[in-house]
Amino acid sequence: MTPGVTYHDVAKAAEVIKNQRQEPTVDRVREQLGTGRKSTIAPLLKRWRSDNGAAADVSGLPNELVEVVKSLHERVQQMSDHRIEQARDEFKASNDELRKELTEARNTIAQLTARQQDLDDQLLRVTEKKSQQDKSLEDARVGLAKAESQRDEALARITELKESVAELKQENRDIRDHFEHYQQRTAEDRQQEREQFRIVNQGLNDQIQDLQHRLAQAESRASELFDANAQLQRNADELKQANATLHSDLNCKIEDIQNLKHECEEAVTKCREYQHKKEQLAENMAALTTQKADADKQVAVLSHALETAKAELKTTQDKAAFLIDENKVILQEKAVIQGQFKQLQESL
Repeated sequence: MTPGVTYHDVAKAAEVIKNQRQEPTVDRVREQLGTGRKSTIAPLLKRWRSDNGAAADVSGLPNELVEVVKSLHERVQQMSDHRIEQARDEFKASNDELRKELTEARNTIAQLTARQQDLDDQLLRVTEKKSQQDKSLEDARVGLAKAESQRDEALARITELKESVAELKQENRDIRDHFEHYQQRTAEDRQQEREQFRIVNQGLNDQIQDLQHRLAQAESRASELFDANAQLQRNADELKQANATLHSDLNCKIEDIQNLKHECEEAVTKCREYQHKKEQLAENMAALTTQKADADKQVAVLSHALETAKAELKTTQDKAAFLIDENKVILQEKAVIQGQFKQLQESL
């Protein structure tokens, strides 16, 4: 019972309704008061009707008949009110349930939409990551091609250096052979000149002039030979210096060859590392492809769930519309009952 609703309030509201040439009912009294429960207003309204029974008895009918009619009216009114209240409660419960289901469906749709958005974002990130890995793989392929080109150039350079070393060795051997041949020829010439000088010196004792002339020629020839010998000695020193220089160049070339071998080994190692990275990238690409397929399956499942939720929402909306129509029918039945009761009251 709502505090403040008294018999005086109910009686006053009933008088107002009666002055408006309408039958005071529980709903109308409650609407006039703006508060109160029907279970509280009904007995107070019944008391008011009992207190105003004499004023209602204006047709000369027996009091028993009037009481029966009033009792019938109250029963009909209570049944109608009860049925209307029951229909309202059922409609409210059904409406609350439908609203709850609609809220749950909206939440489910929102979750599915968010999940689909997450899957789209994941798919976008996977696609971007795959593009980056494809780019890294292409860079690795380009680096591998460059490394192979550098390796081929290094091998060609090593071959050229080997050929240069072989040529230098052959040139050194030729110089040594030429120098030894020159020394041997010089020794043979000197030995031959000495023999000739001794023979001429012994055989030309009677030919002093000729011998002096030949001696002068021999001395001149000897001077030239000494000069030639000195020149050959200087040539030999220069050849020794050239030989030392060649040995130094040879050592430098050998060191270069060692460095090139080391670079070649590093290039081969890098090539193997690039190959290993390439295999890892291929494995990662396969894993990402599998993940993308799983994501596509999840998107398909979620799309199916979304369609199911939409169908359930449509069914719920149809059910709500049906309940609203049923409520309208009940209200129409109430109006018909009230009209019948009014006709019965007028006839009485």
